[in-house]
Amino acid sequence: MHIERDAWLSDVLRISSWKVLGLDAAVSPRDIKAGLLDCAGGAAAFFSTKIPTHDAVALSNATQAGFSVIDVNVTLDWDPDAGAILSGEANGFGAMTVTVARPSDAAAVEAVAARCFTFSRFHLDPAIGRERANEIKRQWAGNSCRGRASVVYVAREQGGIFGFLAVLENTLAGKKAAVIDLIGVEPAYQGRGGGLAMSRMFVEEWRDRADRLRVGTQISNIPALRLYEKIGFRAAETSYVLHAHIGNGALAA
Repeated sequence: MHIERDAWLSDVLRISSWKVLGLDAAVSPRDIKAGLLDCAGGAAAFFSTKIPTHDAVALSNATQAGFSVIDVNVTLDWDPDAGAILSGEANGFGAMTVTVARPSDAAAVEAVAARCFTFSRFHLDPAIGRERANEIKRQWAGNSCRGRASVVYVAREQGGIFGFLAVLENTLAGKKAAVIDLIGVEPAYQGRGGGLAMSRMFVEEWRDRADRLRVGTQISNIPALRLYEKIGFRAAETSYVLHAHIGNGALAA
């Protein structure tokens, strides 16, 4: 088990935040709890970890140590043989366009991100609360526009931005991967084709530039799962997402 500090999230939440890595069946509840308390150092702290859904022992050890399951993350890979249809207009948005974001679009993208999310692990954690969860997503989207992402696509209608999709590049098993890092659509526009159009743009732009196209979402986000499956993504991995909170030197119940 390795615990590393998340400096960015610590700044946003204004509380010491940590990622717990390599938490497998060999790590006992006692050792997990001791590691969390040691990192917290008697102060308030937030911890997150992911455990593959097949590792029931590791999950049991983590929950005994004070972690709570927040959600199940589903990672999907694009399958070029899935027979998905990528072309076609978004339903109900004939005037919609999807383009690469300009630097001047950052504020509009942040505004969308600050109010469009419901299913993220931060929004599903009652100890974080909606206001702080929205701020995490706002700053995340803003950083994507300012260089964190390889590219950000935006959906526009009549000159206004109502959706965005940020892409990261990394290496998986020695192969280049393009990943949808964050996607958001204004609540009033959800279910009307904007997310589908941006996801199609991602596949069309990156299918010949990367060996693997990936996206992750929450199992509770059924609309997103259906959208990705519609354009050829298929589930590849699943993992439990767990959070732990320490206050006054003790793990919260």
